[in-house]
Amino acid sequence: MSFASPRHRKSFVCHVLTATLGVAVGASGVLEAQGAVDPNVVPRATAMVREGRRMDATELLGRYLATAPGDGRAWFHLGRLYLLGARDWHTTGHTGDPSGSLFLDLSALALDQALQLQVDSGVVFRAMVDLDRDVIAVELRGWEAVRDARPTADRYRIPDYLLELGANLLGSCPANGVIVTGNDLETMAVWYAALEAGVRKDVLPMVPRLYATDSLYRNQMAGSLGVDPAWSVQRALTKVAESRPMCLTPFAERAAVPLPEWQPMRLVLAGGADVDVTTDVLTVTSLLREVRTNGSVWSRSTLAIYGQAAKENILLCHGILAVLGEPRPATCGR
Repeated sequence: MSFASPRHRKSFVCHVLTATLGVAVGASGVLEAQGAVDPNVVPRATAMVREGRRMDATELLGRYLATAPGDGRAWFHLGRLYLLGARDWHTTGHTGDPSGSLFLDLSALALDQALQLQVDSGVVFRAMVDLDRDVIAVELRGWEAVRDARPTADRYRIPDYLLELGANLLGSCPANGVIVTGNDLETMAVWYAALEAGVRKDVLPMVPRLYATDSLYRNQMAGSLGVDPAWSVQRALTKVAESRPMCLTPFAERAAVPLPEWQPMRLVLAGGADVDVTTDVLTVTSLLREVRTNGSVWSRSTLAIYGQAAKENILLCHGILAVLGEPRPATCGR
């Protein structure tokens, strides 16, 4: 939904003030609710989103948090809505007020409040804000320029087991490969490992969803791939596969790269030209530590990615996943 109308511009100003209030309160270390926490507000906002009333849900949360800034769940859901707004901005031609960057700034402010109030899922969603900031940077400067730049000092750090996952996925792809990611967690892990830790600079990450829907991303990535940006993602990646290895992460869609043959290679499916096994060391040390101490929804989601990989490559069950013991994916049996 656009913010072009006067009503929506007024709502936007209200949301900026709400977010600023949260930051000011958080900075003072107070975060004492001026009003009682209402457990019904978040379910009401969630129902509005399901009904296609995301703007109304955002307004509801903004008004509520102005009087009850101690509700971490409400801050978290407000941050998620701003993140969705930023993603809509990409698919609607990068026009409108506020811009995608402003949406992400507001999302970061809201999620920072959720983190201060110890809302667990805020950890991953706050990192997704930085992932989406990276997308904007790639649209402006290209993947290579963003990859070679030093990370900003205020960049949010993802949990070690997700950075480990990203390094493992990149380390599974043959030299000079293109790695096609599936869900947001895979994409975030791969991008953070590549951009934050500098893992495998020879491997080019690709997000088919963005390539298909975002003109700026497509133009930049087509340049990196050496193909015509007017081509579909399927045609572009099939052409690239004639000269470079292609890799699919466990939840990536094969339809994005319609090659006749794929072979399991560690955590990925590999195809195309020059497919050779890498010598990168894969580990699940951080995941094992996380699963045994916390067992959050995100560590379980990470484990599911390894489990999906094991569906294609059962050797993983007797390799790196064997050290997990009892927390191993159901794919590997017991």
